[in-house]
Amino acid sequence: MPLRPKILLAASFIASISSQAFAQASGSAFSADASLTTPTGNEVNFGLGGYNYVEPGNTSISIHGLKFGGGYTGTLSLNPVRHWFLRIDARGLFGNTTYDGWCSPYLITPDSRSPNGYALDIGDPSPCSESGDKDWYVEGRALVGKDFIGGKWGWSPDIGLGVRHLSNGIAGAAGYRTDDYLYLPIAITARTLVASQHPLSFRLEYDHLLHGWQNTHNSLLGGGDVPATPTAPAFTIQGFSDVSFDQHSGWAVRASVKYQMTRHWSVVPEYIHWNVDASPVNYSTATFTVNGVTAQEQLGFYEPLNRTDEFVVKLGFRF
Repeated sequence: MPLRPKILLAASFIASISSQAFAQASGSAFSADASLTTPTGNEVNFGLGGYNYVEPGNTSISIHGLKFGGGYTGTLSLNPVRHWFLRIDARGLFGNTTYDGWCSPYLITPDSRSPNGYALDIGDPSPCSESGDKDWYVEGRALVGKDFIGGKWGWSPDIGLGVRHLSNGIAGAAGYRTDDYLYLPIAITARTLVASQHPLSFRLEYDHLLHGWQNTHNSLLGGGDVPATPTAPAFTIQGFSDVSFDQHSGWAVRASVKYQMTRHWSVVPEYIHWNVDASPVNYSTATFTVNGVTAQEQLGFYEPLNRTDEFVVKLGFRF
């Protein structure tokens, strides 16, 4: 589906929810209960959770581990009478992860078209794993929304724009792989009062990926010597050039529950799922030497379909 119909669909979604909530509110008192509206002010949070990135398939891989971090949310009332608000939020999660997947050796095969008589290739994969890789991401969003009060519930649809930067490291190469996402968040928050008038809210969000930029910094790997085999002489890899990919299709869903324990303190369990489609193929240039003769060759790579699941529990402080 083209982007414009999806954006129009999002606007229709918010308009539909807004009209239903207004219909509920029209039969109730005109004075809105402030505890059911989106609270203004500032909040910081600290969180701990699990992270699992997966590339499915016959040679599936997983990057997983515990992460910790924090975030900030600032909410400003744009129109107190009509209950329009602007929310800015930022978050970051950091940790060390474990890679479980496959590794493939480099090999050479005879090729008369190459200056050194050989072509560089990739051999059959075998299972491998690695621990202690630095992995982190930061994210920022700006959203505008409106509160509607209906009986014992408040409904707050919002829409905005978000950016996300992810860094995956490997042994000896922090930041080996980076992802940057520009996305459109569309959400609805339902809020009510429980247990001696403590606010309890439920939030459901859909994020539409507008564009993704993925960079693999192969130059960080350096080079190395590969010993001779019964079918090929020894050779040296001097290095690879960096390679980048454009990602055009993807989405995420987020679901969270927030319980305001006291005036200042809250707890929020949150689940996030990202699904990003495979990218087009792009090429990295490899430089390698056989029998003292150096050649260069282009190898094709792509960013495969990937999914990320994350569950975090956050402790928030409002001021």
